[in-house]
Amino acid sequence: MPLNKVFYRFIIVLVCGAMVCGAQSPQVRIERRTIAPNHITPELYADDLSLKVTLINLPGAQNSASYWELEYKIYFVPEAEFEKILRQLTKEGRNDELRPEYFPGKTLLAEGKLKQHNLNTLPARTVVRDGIEFKHRIPSEQQTSLSNILSFYTVKIYDGALKKDIYQSDVLIAPPFDTDSSDKTSLLPRSHIYLSFYVSPEGALYRSNRKSASETTEWKPN
Repeated sequence: MPLNKVFYRFIIVLVCGAMVCGAQSPQVRIERRTIAPNHITPELYADDLSLKVTLINLPGAQNSASYWELEYKIYFVPEAEFEKILRQLTKEGRNDELRPEYFPGKTLLAEGKLKQHNLNTLPARTVVRDGIEFKHRIPSEQQTSLSNILSFYTVKIYDGALKKDIYQSDVLIAPPFDTDSSDKTSLLPRSHIYLSFYVSPEGALYRSNRKSASETTEWKPN
């Protein structure tokens, strides 16, 4: 499964930096935030997470034949394990894919399925799941700044206007801290996971895990 490209580039920089610097514990900068890898930061872990799933645009949304299905599994993967596995995949030339089975130390946070036929409005194409327990399910020694929340999904959409089946199976990656905050100098706990999907007028499927993408029918990529 191809990695989410924006966060993937950040992860590659982190892993390559660790490989070069060895035990020097390099620091990572995200915008104006400075983050120390493998540093225990329990203050960045929210007690609970909310999941927001949105089909932000569909050309045939008004067509009664249109529908969409989604199956998802959301995992927490410890920073050290993710870095180790990604480094190995990079050496093997397989760093463009991730699978849940690659991470034996993962923690399943949530899983589910949905199928919707009434797609007339953005609220109708939005599903929210609250109360996903997070912090208390993660061992304290794994609560580090650069651990990863991996959202594996399979989505199938039928657009009645385009008369087209659209399918994608992939993964989106997010850190435990909030990357959507307007405060670019400090780190705040993440409270939401976003899975947003956009079908173009031509039937191409795009996805995002940013808050802004879930709030409009226009495409706002990562």
